[in-house]
Amino acid sequence: MIAALVPAAGRSERMGRPKLTLPVGGVSLIARVVAALRAGGADRVVVVTPPADTPGASKIIVDAEGEGGEVVVLDRATADMRATFERGLDHLEKGPRPVGLLLCPGDSPGISAPLVERVVFGFQEQTDRIIIPTYHGTRGHPVALPWRLAVKVRRLPVGVGVNALIKAHADRVLTLDLGDPNALADMDTPEDYARWSR
Repeated sequence: MIAALVPAAGRSERMGRPKLTLPVGGVSLIARVVAALRAGGADRVVVVTPPADTPGASKIIVDAEGEGGEVVVLDRATADMRATFERGLDHLEKGPRPVGLLLCPGDSPGISAPLVERVVFGFQEQTDRIIIPTYHGTRGHPVALPWRLAVKVRRLPVGVGVNALIKAHADRVLTLDLGDPNALADMDTPEDYARWSR
């Protein structure tokens, strides 16, 4: 089983409004990401959202569930993405353990089902490797991690995130140059959103 984890509890400070609720291609950004992960081969998609009383949280919850996502609603804001990631791991551990985990930030508008399929296929071929899509050498998302490695994030020092875990296991990284710049795209600012709106 391949699961996907979508940290979706950020504050959208640079955007100035809840960015995951903004429409991209006719649906909200969070719905777009969850749908791509599901269609691309993720058996489960876990979305970790901000507390229910946070602006935009209710729409994130409804739209993620509407696309088949399993939603974990935080009881309080987390300190960083790593803490959000760990809450997602806690949820996944309540069911059958996946073989691999796709990590995909919620603000990734360029994620598509074909892109996810290629990452999933690459991981299924070598389930002990970390699979990272790239474009001209620059890394993007989703990143596929062996489950046994993903849970080791809990052993890292406070304030150190998933990137440090990947760096510590650089010998296990396999990059896939997909020829797709969308693998790198995020949506942080009004200017980013204007480009995607076009």
